Amino acid sequence: MKTIYDDEYEALAQMIASSDKTAKELAVYLFPHMKLESAHARLRACLNPEKDERLTFGQIIAAMRFCGTFDPLMYACDETLHARPDRKSAEDQAARIADVIDGATATLNTALKALAQLQQSSGGGGPGLKAVA
Repeated sequence: MKTIYDDEYEALAQMIASSDKTAKELAVYLFPHMKLESAHARLRACLNPEKDERLTFGQIIAAMRFCGTFDPLMYACDETLHARPDRKSAEDQAARIADVIDGATATLNTALKALAQLQQSSGGGGPGLKAVA
């Protein structure tokens, strides 16, 4: 990964060059509704600063995921004076999601206990209170 990019076009070109994907493979991925040569021509136009066509923000994100390289993200960070991010591992993400689920489960259990206590104290459920299992 480069440390300094001249512009967004260089970052996009570097993303493709650093990946194990070809520009044609990326073109077919980004423009599946087009024939191979048409998709490739469109991608070349999007990567050419002299042309009017541009990739959308979503297409750039999709391209980074497809290529597995993130030069456009690093360029955006540099241009907006933000620190370049570290990549999260799948294990860290899974642990974070598990923690969120555990927290939600604990909250639900606490709420169910409070509801059960309320139902007990009101004689098994008054008007508008249904018993919970």
